[in-house]
Amino acid sequence: MRDYGTPQLKPYQCFMGRWEGLCKTFGPDGVFIESTAVHMDVYWTAEDTWHLHEDFENLYGVGRQVYDSDFRVVGKNCYAENALIKVVGTELTPYNYNFIIDSAVTQSIVFNNHYFLDPNTRRIITHKMRDGKTTVFQIQDFVRVG
Repeated sequence: MRDYGTPQLKPYQCFMGRWEGLCKTFGPDGVFIESTAVHMDVYWTAEDTWHLHEDFENLYGVGRQVYDSDFRVVGKNCYAENALIKVVGTELTPYNYNFIIDSAVTQSIVFNNHYFLDPNTRRIITHKMRDGKTTVFQIQDFVRVG
């Protein structure tokens, strides 16, 4: 057995911090529709629980939307559920994550793929579906500011 040392990050640690981002929305045909600012604060509330405060200035098709969600971590998975969303997340590698969101707000299933380009830069590729059909695609780019 080889010794590779201790992993530097526990699952989801790379999400912690204050983030500023821009969400770009595209139609199913790939045509750009609009963009909006997104403000995010992510922090641990317990050893296995993290909190997400997410503020969309103008969530496409909805308007201003603020989410506060607590995620419980079990191994490489995380889970959150409240009146607005039901989420299952999976760490694929320490800097690549997949989230499936059942959104009561947008009445859609949301597939989010998170890619950390470096420790302070994150990209999210989003695919939203309703009734088995694509409603929009989104690209969100975030920079850690705190």
